[in-house]
Amino acid sequence: MKDYSQLQKAPVIFDQLTGAVLKALCFRPRVPPGKARRLDWLEAMAGKKRIVTRTSAGFRFACDQNDWLQRNLLCNGVHEPEITRLLESEFEQSDVFYDVGANSGYFSFLAVTLGVRTVIGFEPDPESCTVFRFNRDLNGWGEDQVMLKQLALSDQSGRGIFKRASDSGDSGFGQWPHRETVEELTVDVVTLDDYCREPDASLPTVIKLDVEGWELAVFRGARELLKNQPPRLLIFESTCGSDGTISDSQISVLLEQYGYRVARVERPSGVIKATENYVARLT
Repeated sequence: MKDYSQLQKAPVIFDQLTGAVLKALCFRPRVPPGKARRLDWLEAMAGKKRIVTRTSAGFRFACDQNDWLQRNLLCNGVHEPEITRLLESEFEQSDVFYDVGANSGYFSFLAVTLGVRTVIGFEPDPESCTVFRFNRDLNGWGEDQVMLKQLALSDQSGRGIFKRASDSGDSGFGQWPHRETVEELTVDVVTLDDYCREPDASLPTVIKLDVEGWELAVFRGARELLKNQPPRLLIFESTCGSDGTISDSQISVLLEQYGYRVARVERPSGVIKATENYVARLT
């Protein structure tokens, strides 16, 4: 098992012209990301490189065309359009945004682009953190504009075994039905309550949570925050039934206990899948 502190190599990107040509030929808008060509032949000759794209929101992102989330960005310029639109309509410049399970930084960078004052990404995977920092630099932003904490969140602080998946967006703790685990590593873990007790911590007003089945543990580790200084908006992903009802009713019960009303965020297609996004607002 690898230790979380191992150094990761910075991403390598195609030059601007080559990247633009490859994107135009192989990653056109509305092309289903799973069907986009993987360019294995090119990687065999030139080595593994990323293609830089400009998202619909306007920020640049170095995409790994073998990763589902990033391949989707190459094709369509947007990730989870229903959540992107929700945040675009809800964000205020005075917000403190916690992007929990930030991955390579899409939603953190969306918040910065929209002028949010304080943005903090939480991501335990050192590889994803390296890409996050690379993309932050790519846009000319600094730590003062978008902060990254190489931490996982849970219901207890300490260390934990993180399962890295073949697609970075499926990585996490515990069991997750969509995860193909390729590696395990030990990472630092903290509760939201412990983090928010730090003297220099800015308390969140908006939290987006994408932790692949670990949502209840994160919320349980935030009881003090939810009781005393609750964020006005919580957005999270969860498994659900065919009618869109959250599979683990403990999540809804806990949030309702602290005055939140939970609703599903509908996809543009209207289709309900095994995993959906939800928004919780204070009543």
